Amino acid sequence: MFNGKPVIDVDGHVNMECLPNWISYFSPEEGAELEEELLSNRAHPNDRGTSKEEIYESIRNRNRSTGGWYPDVRLKDMDSEGIDQALLFCTEMGMRKDFYAPSVAQGYNNWLRDYCSEDTKRLRGVALLPLGDIDDARRELRRAVTELGFPAFFMKPSVNNMRPQDPYFHPLYEEAEALDVPLMLHIPHGVFGLLMSQFGYDFVSAHAVLHPMGMMLAVMDIIYGGIMDKFPKLRVGFMEGQVGWVPWLLWRLDEQYEQFMYRPGMKAHLKNLPSEYLSEGRMFFSSDPEEKYMAFAAEQIGADHIVWASDYPHSDGIFPGALTTFLDQSGLSTEQKTKIISDNALALIDGRS
Repeated sequence: MFNGKPVIDVDGHVNMECLPNWISYFSPEEGAELEEELLSNRAHPNDRGTSKEEIYESIRNRNRSTGGWYPDVRLKDMDSEGIDQALLFCTEMGMRKDFYAPSVAQGYNNWLRDYCSEDTKRLRGVALLPLGDIDDARRELRRAVTELGFPAFFMKPSVNNMRPQDPYFHPLYEEAEALDVPLMLHIPHGVFGLLMSQFGYDFVSAHAVLHPMGMMLAVMDIIYGGIMDKFPKLRVGFMEGQVGWVPWLLWRLDEQYEQFMYRPGMKAHLKNLPSEYLSEGRMFFSSDPEEKYMAFAAEQIGADHIVWASDYPHSDGIFPGALTTFLDQSGLSTEQKTKIISDNALALIDGRS
């Protein structure tokens, strides 16, 4: 608790693939295929071992705790950090491919339900959907919410070269509105392919801009694509892209819209200027605990639109000390910190203002 309110981590991760029996949640054929993809498509080539066991060991070693696959460990770590609730995103599962079969999404979501069953009030799953068929995705979203108790669903900000504004996804957003659950856009973006083609295996250079660039494109797509107008009840979270760039981007989107959409031959298609959609309270941006320009963003756009994330247990996150690192941030008032780590997360997840 902080200032009398629950501390909510809006972007933690689970690592199903680190468990010895992880493929047992799928059919033998699907499990074998998923394992082969896991072992052969590692993001960091220098992490590869020479045997299956060594590769699995390298995957586990890229995490700061085993809590990503053992929920009892995670709950102890949350206690030590002072975190009351955590939204849980996949790691390898869901991030490596754009399309999963309905049975694969069901298998992963069933595992996540079992993981969260250790304490369903504190561990809250974010559903993986079979986006190759939007009707299948709608059905799995409804099952995940109504039967498994998940409060949100996940999409990458580009799926098979489709952007989140694509009409293909509109039936899914309709379902999300009906179920009153938020769309959580989470990296990686398809722009990663472009970056890797330019930088090769200079991973540090590509990674330095990948996450914020991907979320900038996602924000542009959601706003310019008219999603906020077409789906007036939909809440959207932009995860793992940081927040320091948000004031500048919204200014840029306003400036470009005014410059071009009112010219002869063009047609203004939005009800508001891009930045004005913030006032509806349906767009939220996740911040890193140590982010230097968080106070600047809070000053420029208001602290009401920022949520807090640990990225636990990933190696590029902070553990131990994610919450204390955030609370030590200068330039943020107690009221702003309370909004960022509690009030805003509730508004995103549950629609409370």
